[in-house]
Amino acid sequence: MGTNDHIFNDSGTNNLIYSQVTNTIASPSAVAPPSYSASLAGNVFSAFTSNSASLGLLGGSVVTSLRMNNTSATKSAYIIRLAGGVGVALNLLSSLSASYSIINGGSLTSPSGVTAINNNLGSSNTSMMSMTSSTSAVSGGTVMITTPVVGGPFIIDFDGAIIIPPSSSLSLSMSASLSVAGVLSVQTSAFWWEA
Repeated sequence: MGTNDHIFNDSGTNNLIYSQVTNTIASPSAVAPPSYSASLAGNVFSAFTSNSASLGLLGGSVVTSLRMNNTSATKSAYIIRLAGGVGVALNLLSSLSASYSIINGGSLTSPSGVTAINNNLGSSNTSMMSMTSSTSAVSGGTVMITTPVVGGPFIIDFDGAIIIPPSSSLSLSMSASLSVAGVLSVQTSAFWWEA
């Protein structure tokens, strides 16, 4: 094959563009994120926590926190996605303030156990993570991210970029407050793979 030194045809009325095919792929290929293979192996898990309250005339706050403690001495957890949300009546949005925090470490007041769910519904593998939740804010730790949240759901994809190494923990906290009476709910979810 020759080279195509002049890609524009300036002769004739059609002025066609000449080109050479340069794709050298010999067979089809598909690319999937690591979480796909981890899920096939039964190593993708999720956990969820929520809290809601009917607030009085002066309003108040609602909090839910989730702590993910890696109990393994050899494996790490790779965060795929964090999600959460705030439920509030639409007419109360002007009096809503809410935030979501991701914290390295931290501890929970009066924690309750949360069961991690295997996202491969055909797998009997169990998570190495010890999961707890609380209706209080996380204390201690190092805040990695805090972001304001408006009413409704949100999703933050990390595709494994946040890693919880052995004997480490990650805490998530979703808090919201109203300055008027109303029903307010908050929730947070985590999805991760283990390897």
